[in-house]
Amino acid sequence: MSYKALYRYNSSEPGTLCFEEGDRFTLLDGSADPNWWQVADVHGHVGFVPHNYIEEIKDHKLDDVISSIDRAIEFVHLSATQKGGTFTHEQRKTLQKLIEHRQTVLKNQSASADSPVKKQAPTRSKSRSSGKHRSAPPPPIRASDTQTTSKSPPPSSTQPETESNPPNDRLSSPVLNNDTERQPSATHAEPTSPLRSPSSESVPGKLGQDLLELVRINTGLSYAKCTTALNAVFSHVRESVPSVAGTMDKILQSLQQTANASVSDGKLSLEGSMDKERLEVIFAELTDCKNDSQQRSWALHEDEAVISEYLEELTTILSDANPDVCKAVIYRDNYEVINSLVLYYQMEHRTSLRLLLLKAFGVLCGLESLILSQLLSSVLLVELARDMQADARSLQKLCFSSLVATMLLSSGQPLPYTHYDQLNEEFVSFLLNNIEDPPPEDESEQIPDLFVNLVLAFNLHFTDLSANLVMTVLARRKTSRTFSEKIMILVNREVDPVRMFEYEPKPPNSLLKILCDIFASADTSSLFYTNDMNVLIDIIIRQLTDRCPGDKLRTEYLSLIHSILKMPVYWEHKHRLADLKRTLEKIAKEQEAESKPDKQILMDIRKECKFNFTITF
Repeated sequence: MSYKALYRYNSSEPGTLCFEEGDRFTLLDGSADPNWWQVADVHGHVGFVPHNYIEEIKDHKLDDVISSIDRAIEFVHLSATQKGGTFTHEQRKTLQKLIEHRQTVLKNQSASADSPVKKQAPTRSKSRSSGKHRSAPPPPIRASDTQTTSKSPPPSSTQPETESNPPNDRLSSPVLNNDTERQPSATHAEPTSPLRSPSSESVPGKLGQDLLELVRINTGLSYAKCTTALNAVFSHVRESVPSVAGTMDKILQSLQQTANASVSDGKLSLEGSMDKERLEVIFAELTDCKNDSQQRSWALHEDEAVISEYLEELTTILSDANPDVCKAVIYRDNYEVINSLVLYYQMEHRTSLRLLLLKAFGVLCGLESLILSQLLSSVLLVELARDMQADARSLQKLCFSSLVATMLLSSGQPLPYTHYDQLNEEFVSFLLNNIEDPPPEDESEQIPDLFVNLVLAFNLHFTDLSANLVMTVLARRKTSRTFSEKIMILVNREVDPVRMFEYEPKPPNSLLKILCDIFASADTSSLFYTNDMNVLIDIIIRQLTDRCPGDKLRTEYLSLIHSILKMPVYWEHKHRLADLKRTLEKIAKEQEAESKPDKQILMDIRKECKFNFTITF
């Protein structure tokens, strides 16, 4: 529904809108509080306004209503884009309301194209008449109002502008105060223009895809930015030129269909795609480089600039193009282009080109879980481990290599057995040695942090403790002070540095996994100093207290405390033992079915650690 302002309103209260007389709004929610309604203005700003300062426009045009709603939707998207593309909880709620309102208006429009929307204004529930919500401010007195008794506002209003605070809790049950009923307000006739039917020109089905391709070619913008720009432009044209609103709607619909289409379902065509053609050319040229054994033996450098351009363009396209187009090219011939790229990396020894190849591999890992699996099954990881140990003084390449290796291992998927010929105890020792004693060139100490992440990712692949290479090497070292300190810092931050992608199935938390493995053996549990152990116990108690039944992380923290309680090292100091018992007893008494996995762990704790508490199933 469309509303207009009867008076000017100013307020410094967060969440409210300031407006001038005559400003127009789209109602989003009038049910949460009868005195304060949530609206969107013509600029897309969303906020609360006093209900008695606005009135419904009875003769509004449906196209204007749709345009106002779309403008508000665009504003929310733009705000999120400017902050990294992440929507806040409030923005998501606002978007949902706007979209639902737009669908309602369009439904009414299809039922009666030339009739105004018949939806009634929000009604005030009688059951909400006895609360303690702040009332809306009374409307100001105007000279024209004093001539008509029926239009007089309450005598308490004496100022032309009013500042008032909205209710403190707009989501709780609103009230209606008898002394703040909305008074009849004067209406002002406005010139109206005849309603023009929007045009309904036919639009080719592929127009959205063609437009995205055209803008991408001519601007170099990413696929995502092209989509945002086109939606904004056509929405603005529809709003500004009502006579072409119908055509603009069809174009916007075509853009939406393109965004939802994929090559696999046959709804997205690769024909004429610049990105598809360039990817095919680049992969073909890089395959030729791989096959040119003469060039490899001569080690000529005349082609370095050309290959660099290809690799830089490859990374740019993989990052900016429609992901479905990239995946369609990569999937062909059983991932042949991936295999060629990996083999070329093996054969190319120039550092500058290897760095560019590593960037491309990093983008590929984030493109699709199937591509990551394909790379993990190739010899790439083995080559990275070999090269890191052979050329540890090339700091930039060492950093890039460790980062890509962590990406490959982050999924926790089983490794080909032959990989362990290179990913062996010697490799783990190399990582731990550089964590404790980084290369002299590493003045900013990037290597320890990167190598800690790589150790965490590698440890995900060992389910059998007796075959765990990481634990075997740690047990021999007896002490790894920097490694243990960095693990504790990461645990305290509650962020798993190995969780780089949201692919399914998700692996266990790498930090809790390695801590469980460390405290599963007396040979490794001594790696942590007493103070570190005490801090860890504090963190575990906090996590067990704060997390709810069914939370997978709570189950993992219970497994960790189970491992710790089995070790003699804890019982030497018994840090916060009473608090820990109370926390475990609370979980043991939970009635929720989701608590069952946690209670199974508690049964083992009670049996093995001689904890005396009752577990309710």
